[in-house]
Amino acid sequence: MPNDMLELLLRDLSPTQIQAFVREIQTPADYALTLSVMPERTIDSVKWETRGTRRRVAAASYRAWDAQTKVATREITQFATSGKLLPLGQKYIVGEFETILENLDRGMDSRDLVRAVYDDVGAHVLSIKKRLELAVGDLLVDGKFSLVGENGLTLEADYKVPAANMPTAPTPWTDPTADMLGDEMRWIEVLRASGAPAPARAFTSYKTMALAMGNDSYRAAYYGSVNSASTIPTAVLAPNEVNVVRTRYGLPPITPYDVKIELDNGTDVRPLPENMFFLLPPNPAQWAETQYGLTADGLILARGGNPAIEREDAPGIVVTRGYQDDPPQVWTKGSASALPVMYTPDIHIAATVW
Repeated sequence: MPNDMLELLLRDLSPTQIQAFVREIQTPADYALTLSVMPERTIDSVKWETRGTRRRVAAASYRAWDAQTKVATREITQFATSGKLLPLGQKYIVGEFETILENLDRGMDSRDLVRAVYDDVGAHVLSIKKRLELAVGDLLVDGKFSLVGENGLTLEADYKVPAANMPTAPTPWTDPTADMLGDEMRWIEVLRASGAPAPARAFTSYKTMALAMGNDSYRAAYYGSVNSASTIPTAVLAPNEVNVVRTRYGLPPITPYDVKIELDNGTDVRPLPENMFFLLPPNPAQWAETQYGLTADGLILARGGNPAIEREDAPGIVVTRGYQDDPPQVWTKGSASALPVMYTPDIHIAATVW
């Protein structure tokens, strides 16, 4: 099939319309890691960078009347961290292309091709968001983003989360007598000692939430009984009752998270393990983000006298389409340049609890 015929088939699939469709696709509502834990943001660069200044201001000194005012010293630390975003994406060949060509040969229009391409466009966007949900989970677990042989790429970005921020419960929380409340209060003291803000959110699996519902320390606190084997009520708490206890202790509410994501090998994987418990800071933007940067595909679409997209729309997920004629095929490609980035590594808790 000559190239001009393939170009004719793609006339109803303009890059501008495809990209407008891409930007309307939302992150799945249950993907809390990229929606709110390390929320998504686009940047106009291929590199992430954060700069800031830490200034220690000491208390002023009293002086005697008519004595000279003390000259204070400044303690100012400037810092900058940066790194390169990584490209990710995938490519689809439009399926059943021979059937579509046969229909066209019988005088039908290209609606089948358009529908097939747009189905693939939606799948591209979802696949990239799935991979980033996994990436955020990877970083949250141990303060490191790691790749091992993924498309031949092996690397590790270590954000140096202190060991004190990644504790292990002294008694596994699968034991009903484990002091779950006491453990968490001690971890919050670690945050307070470092000057971190009070956590605004607790994040864990439903299984760990269920362990709290049957835990002795929670039930004793809820029913107001002494924490001993002879006085603890036998009733298991409801999820809202667990959070009633947490409010009483000044602890943030628990948000259960049980997302599973499909891999291309046919298995499902959890972005976060069931046996971990996280305390998260109140302002995610000061802690960590999922950053989308520029791709070569986006820059190409934004160039020329009649660009397919505006330059300010170049960062983020980009989907392109094209063709080849040996063999005749139409393809779509989803691309992004994105990573989860942690700015402040010591204002959260990532605890292993069982």
